[in-house]
Amino acid sequence: MKSWLTTIKYYLSQFIEVGLLLLGVSVFAELLFGPDVAFFGSTVTKNLITLLNSVGDQGVAALIIIFVIIFVYRKLLK
Repeated sequence: MKSWLTTIKYYLSQFIEVGLLLLGVSVFAELLFGPDVAFFGSTVTKNLITLLNSVGDQGVAALIIIFVIIFVYRKLLK
């Protein structure tokens, strides 16, 4: 049972890492080539700005959630 959990944690951390890399590449491609990048879709940065603005509207609770996500992500990288 413990090996299953270890395997699942490994694959989840790899999936999260790939997702973050794709997000970074898509933002870079949109900034470099404009909003009409074929593979990544359009308005990636617009969606990120909307997400950050909605997080900012929630105040302290959103800040705590962001710190928890960063803590968990950093723990997964070790």
